[in-house]
Amino acid sequence: MTDEEFKSSIANSIASLAAENKETERVLKEMFAETDRKIDKVSKQIDSVSKQMGGINENIGYHAEQFFQNVFADNKVFGGIKYDDIILNMKYGDKTGEVEFDIVLENGNTLALIEVKNRIHPDFVKKLAEERMSKFRKYFPMYKGYDVYLGIAGFSFDKAVLEEAKKYGVGIIKQVGDGIEVNAKDLRAYH
Repeated sequence: MTDEEFKSSIANSIASLAAENKETERVLKEMFAETDRKIDKVSKQIDSVSKQMGGINENIGYHAEQFFQNVFADNKVFGGIKYDDIILNMKYGDKTGEVEFDIVLENGNTLALIEVKNRIHPDFVKKLAEERMSKFRKYFPMYKGYDVYLGIAGFSFDKAVLEEAKKYGVGIIKQVGDGIEVNAKDLRAYH
């Protein structure tokens, strides 16, 4: 093989590789574009399912709230204390924040603040006893001097929630058939 033939062979090989490289780039671009379309489609499907699940969770939460509000409206007793009035969804908000209590029972010198959740998590007990109770005192000064008892009503509790409730003196209210069961043996007044 002469130098010219060798150079020509190398040039042909380089040209062939360049063409193959361009074809490989084109195929990869098509593959990435198709992958991006599939990822976008799956992402939209996930968003749709997430919205549906959020709606389901919201409906379950609304059902829990309605159930416990109805039971307490019929029988205004919590922790062995009879209450005269019930306030549903008592809220206050300003530019510094907002607080809402699902069920408030009142009898002139004592309040029960009851929060309703479908499923209770242990950190919610601490949040209720510390943060939300502090906000209550700040936003509702007309109840200064009242003994305040805290309760959490829900359809599902795990052992950690029960331990936290005992630690903070928070009553636990569970659904039992068409009624409720109240565990208030460790209930404590927040002054």
